[in-house]
Amino acid sequence: EGTVVLPEGMNRSLDAYFDGEWHRLQLPEHLGGFAAPPSLRWAASEMLLGANPAALMTAAGPFFASMIDPLVTDEQRERWVRPMVERRWGGTMVLTEPEAGSDVGAARTTATPAGDGTWHLHGIKRFITNGDFDWPENIIHLVLARPHLGPGHEVKPGTKGLSLFIVPKYWVNEDGSLGERNGVVATGLEDKMGLKSSATCTLTFGEHGPARGVLVGEAHDGIRQMFDVIEYARMLVGAKAIATLSTGYLNALAYAKERVQGPDLARGADPNAPRVAIIRHPDVRRMLMTQKAHVEGMRALVLYTASIQDRVWMGKAGGEDVTAFERLNDLLLPLVKGYGSEKSYELLA
Repeated sequence: EGTVVLPEGMNRSLDAYFDGEWHRLQLPEHLGGFAAPPSLRWAASEMLLGANPAALMTAAGPFFASMIDPLVTDEQRERWVRPMVERRWGGTMVLTEPEAGSDVGAARTTATPAGDGTWHLHGIKRFITNGDFDWPENIIHLVLARPHLGPGHEVKPGTKGLSLFIVPKYWVNEDGSLGERNGVVATGLEDKMGLKSSATCTLTFGEHGPARGVLVGEAHDGIRQMFDVIEYARMLVGAKAIATLSTGYLNALAYAKERVQGPDLARGADPNAPRVAIIRHPDVRRMLMTQKAHVEGMRALVLYTASIQDRVWMGKAGGEDVTAFERLNDLLLPLVKGYGSEKSYELLA
């Protein structure tokens, strides 16, 4: 009860992804990763997204580990972050609420100190990608909530009042063993188009026992901490859209080469003309070439944006001023997400 059961085919896909160590491309070396540059990571991601987008999104635990790694203490890293990589735990980004929608600052989920260094969360979050699934032994939820520190402390409104918490599906004991089921439960599944093997859930905190969590960094710093995750999500949406368009084009191309219908246009008036593959028909070729041109153009946009991220990544490592490249990346990210998803939908619909 309260657990999403994945189809066996998805479990095999996840096994293959992790056994091939694809998840290590984006990880820093101290977490056992290859520390590959963004351009290589996104080139590989497009191929994986084109083959099985739901599987790549479901396997996001190590990515979330890399995002919070710079924010946590050494003790938190060993207890929560490293197992996300080594034990292949799941991971989620938990922002949206039923009454808030895209207005993250209107979130009402609360976090109250438990007196032992942990916090108790209470509230409902909605549209949480991979909010629950049964493949990993544990799932780490990264939750934005509003801390209530007690009498004499102001509850800050808006995004400035949000903090980031690690909330596991199963509590992790100090020795690394799994403890009891935590009070975060999947209480609903969304009906949706596409990505059907990636469970989008409603998560309820604190109604089925205490939902224990630990604070990441300082209180009221949650939005800033989540910004890298949000940027990654923008890039992911654009890359996924382009990968889907590419896969759609390749399937349409293969079908057009096999499907026989009608004569060649040059012999259209001849009732005895042989039937030809529809790829010989000019309008079919026009539609295929339109898809192909947009696929290659948008792939170039994704990889160009990734190359700018390379410059930021390498520049920071060398102590250089990367302000101009960061601003260019900020400009390109909405284009990758917005144009990529809208145009891909238009050409595939």
